[in-house]
Amino acid sequence: MKKRTPMKTKGYKLVDDVTKRNQGLISRLLLHPDIKNAWFFNGAVFGQTTAEERIKFDIFDNINDTISDFRNRTRTL
Repeated sequence: MKKRTPMKTKGYKLVDDVTKRNQGLISRLLLHPDIKNAWFFNGAVFGQTTAEERIKFDIFDNINDTISDFRNRTRTL
C-alpha cells in the first residue's frame, strides 16, 4: 500500500481486502452507541467515539472494555 501511487500511474488498482470478520467488527462498532464512525486502514479496524477518540479494535475485543481501557491509558499519561 505504500507504493500505491506509483502503481496507480501504471494502471493498476489496489484496494484493501477486508475480511468477513473485520466487516463484522465494523458493523458491530457502527451499532454501538459510543461509536460515531468505523473504518479499515492498513490491516486494522479503527473506531471514532462520540468524544472524538480514535481507537484501534481487534476482532475479539469487547467494545466497551476496549473503550474504557483506552480512556484509562490516556488519563494516566
